[in-house]
Amino acid sequence: MNKVLSPQDINQGQTNSNTPKPVGEIIDDMLQSNSLFARGYRQHQSVYPNTEPCVDLKLLTREPGRIPLGNYLDGAITRDAEDHFLFIENATDKKRNDVQQRNPHVYEGVYININRKLDGTLYPTFNRPQFNEQLSFLEFCRRAAEELILVASGFATGLGEVK
Repeated sequence: MNKVLSPQDINQGQTNSNTPKPVGEIIDDMLQSNSLFARGYRQHQSVYPNTEPCVDLKLLTREPGRIPLGNYLDGAITRDAEDHFLFIENATDKKRNDVQQRNPHVYEGVYININRKLDGTLYPTFNRPQFNEQLSFLEFCRRAAEELILVASGFATGLGEVK
């Protein structure tokens, strides 16, 4: 059921609840509320809402142009003057995509991994298990040895080349 607003309602600050809001505004309203979740979040996170009126904000981003409505950017904001803030977007995604993994896994197992060096040689590494009643150190060693034998026999039969 839609409520039809009269000019008096609009002048008193009431708005139609069916109009869409940006996600950030919804989250902000929720965190500003007095609900149990909002109070717990503010106590746990020590979140303090701050509004800076009449400030200049300069954004240094990886994409040209304005940020689309509803998008989030990962970065850091600094206050570099009384009424001026500077935001610098992180470039970590670019770095991760440009970097080639050093010694990549050739085999990822439950107890061991096999890596390949730049020169092509292979070497095993052990995974770090959670020891408990079902998996003791002795049992981990046995299972890792079985996995090593299984992987070595696979490479010896032509699945890979051992150097």
